[in-house]
Amino acid sequence: FEYTDEKTKKVWHYAGYKESPNRWEVGTDPKPIGWYAGMQYDGDISRCKDVLSNLPKYIPGATTSTQYEVAGFFFWQGDKDRYDAAIAKHYKTNLIHFIHQLRADFASPNAKFVLATLGQTPMEGAKGNDAEIFKAQMGVQVMPEFSGNTACVYSKPFCHGGSSNGHYNGNAETYMDVGQAMGRAMVSLLSSTG
Repeated sequence: FEYTDEKTKKVWHYAGYKESPNRWEVGTDPKPIGWYAGMQYDGDISRCKDVLSNLPKYIPGATTSTQYEVAGFFFWQGDKDRYDAAIAKHYKTNLIHFIHQLRADFASPNAKFVLATLGQTPMEGAKGNDAEIFKAQMGVQVMPEFSGNTACVYSKPFCHGGSSNGHYNGNAETYMDVGQAMGRAMVSLLSSTG
């Protein structure tokens, strides 16, 4: 996608899948770096598929004939996206694509999806990029295509200090409380489908 910087009026092209670097000024040639858009996703998906294809290696008692179902996905992310206005404004589009892509990559079109907001972002009074991301995260669950199969947990009440860029000061209670809230949301989604 392209984005015009409000201050400098420069137009930037933001990298699509497999492009590098993450952005470059329109009309110039990109100078690739040792990274491409989607690199972390590709690595994460590859590692997940490796585990699923080698269950006996990772799960005691599993055999090569052990069956599994990818019934849902958990996602708590957004920190790096809040440092760039263009990416924050494009967050909802990226999130929608991400949900579709995960379901496709794991051949699980009915898998549920639970995400959580950034822990420092208040429900009322968020500003700038944080507000853009919060609005996208909370809004995706009420879109018709995601209603009943996607949920967003408002995580601020479960955060006990720090913020996403500092990994919530490594507070284990934060991670436990957010994880439990996300788990309850997943149980609710799975229970509603029988």
